[in-house]
Amino acid sequence: MSTTLTKNPSAPTPPPSDSDLDAELAALPAPPQTRVRVLGALLGAISLVSVALAAQLRDDVAFAFAPATPVVLGNATTAAIPSTLANRVVTLEVTPQMAGAVRYTRPLTMGDYLVFPVAGRAGEAIYVQVDGAAVHAGQVTGRLVPFSGAGGRYNRVGRFLREEMSGRVSGQTMLLVNEARPSQYLWAPALASFLLALALFDLVMIGRLFRRVEE
Repeated sequence: MSTTLTKNPSAPTPPPSDSDLDAELAALPAPPQTRVRVLGALLGAISLVSVALAAQLRDDVAFAFAPATPVVLGNATTAAIPSTLANRVVTLEVTPQMAGAVRYTRPLTMGDYLVFPVAGRAGEAIYVQVDGAAVHAGQVTGRLVPFSGAGGRYNRVGRFLREEMSGRVSGQTMLLVNEARPSQYLWAPALASFLLALALFDLVMIGRLFRRVEE
């Protein structure tokens, strides 16, 4: 008579629970102080850069939410241009003064741009930017922005007009960007929100990092 013995399969080992994982993580030694300081400084720098970049987008964010209906200002030679109209869509009747015009290009954009002063205007000058197309007198509708605005996007051309062409240009001189519309700048609020969220995330990570070291 023979006896056959069979081995019962052992029960599978249950996976570790969240509490077990937390206990294992808590048992790990704290990271070295030098590494913590370096990582904290890196996260802090990223947070500061993100906030600075978001701040540079504030004019573009404001324009993205501006009314799409243009403010009609009339003839640019005599029209009053209050600073409250910055980052609004306006319509002006302009006559180009090509003697003070400059053509330039920007990185990451196709084509070139022509910036010219409005002819016959007394007092503070007004400049108009158009794409590299033919320039003619008539109505121009677009974004009104000071040369120092839009995150410094027009600072370089404004400085060139002032220093190289003796133009009456200051940081508050208004530039009318032809055919710019709020719907074209909807990327600005999205990008600014992402940058601010990244800065907040980095600050939270810094807090958790140093709290872990103290424990």
